[in-house]
Amino acid sequence: MMTTFAPNSDSSRVNGKESKRHMTSGNLLLTLIGVTLFAWVIVHAGPSAIGHQLKALRIALPIVLALSLCRLLLQTLTWSAALKNKGLDFGAPKLIGIRLASQAMGYLTVFGPVLSEPMKIKLLGSPVDATATATFLDNGVYWFTSALVGIAGCVSISLLKSQRGTSALAFSAIFVLVMVFMTRRKSVLTSVTGALGKRSPSWLNKSAKLESAIRELRAEKPELVGRMFWFDLACQLLLVSEVAVVLWSLRLPLHLITVLAIEGLTRGVKMMTGFVPARLGADEGGAMSAFAASGISPALGLTLALTRRTRDLSWALVGLTWLAWRSQLAKNHQSDNEALFEAGALPCKSLS
Repeated sequence: MMTTFAPNSDSSRVNGKESKRHMTSGNLLLTLIGVTLFAWVIVHAGPSAIGHQLKALRIALPIVLALSLCRLLLQTLTWSAALKNKGLDFGAPKLIGIRLASQAMGYLTVFGPVLSEPMKIKLLGSPVDATATATFLDNGVYWFTSALVGIAGCVSISLLKSQRGTSALAFSAIFVLVMVFMTRRKSVLTSVTGALGKRSPSWLNKSAKLESAIRELRAEKPELVGRMFWFDLACQLLLVSEVAVVLWSLRLPLHLITVLAIEGLTRGVKMMTGFVPARLGADEGGAMSAFAASGISPALGLTLALTRRTRDLSWALVGLTWLAWRSQLAKNHQSDNEALFEAGALPCKSLS
């Protein structure tokens, strides 16, 4: 038996190493692309313009951090409400730590929400089905309000009679598709699995069940979804306010259409470049394009990008610090349990 399965085991190890090597090479390539974009943006803007914007950043950054803190608290309230509806009650500090840690891992890697959302569910450590349903309901309502603001931004770009009208139309189509998917009563994945029949893979069947559960919960709890909607809409307005703060710090005139246009275009770029680690270069290029589309000097867009990058990296540091502290706490707890077991104080080892 050993001689039969040993070659398969060895080959699986080799395949695993090769896949990891390919993944690492892909990450390095994307990082290199991001660094190249970032360098191009810096050269294109010019050192004198960057110096001026760093001064403005000192004014805008504290306000933007305060706004993002308010947004974090509102997001925690909506997530907590969704979890409580499924009988899961967690303290706000734990939910904040999990959100920041998972967002940090998604932001700094190529996986984005593909990594951050499952990580949130895993870190909660509660029953997977109920946790996933509540978490993805929270995400769905947030993405719906995000799409609303994105569409408003695209409309604002067209009102400015910008040359970027075609790009705005493409982004608005994406936002509309997101909204249509969110508002559907019937499950999309259930239709797909039904069409595939027995050929449907198990992971797709599980995803279809999860989607159906989320849509059923939305229909059964309209009051809950309504409260989450208004909280999430307030979060979107806080994001729009960040643009207004940056424009104010640069002593530029404030117009609602201009603010919405900049936010809408940068949001579209963010959606399209989520696979780039830390969106390095993409955020800067997107902000410069948004400012140009709004009739403002493109170089000034760096202030918005750098302010938001500093904000994101600051919260990522807090999240990773919390994750390291939590891991060390769990390790110490396990060591204490093992010591008690060896001393005969515990009947069995803890599995936690």
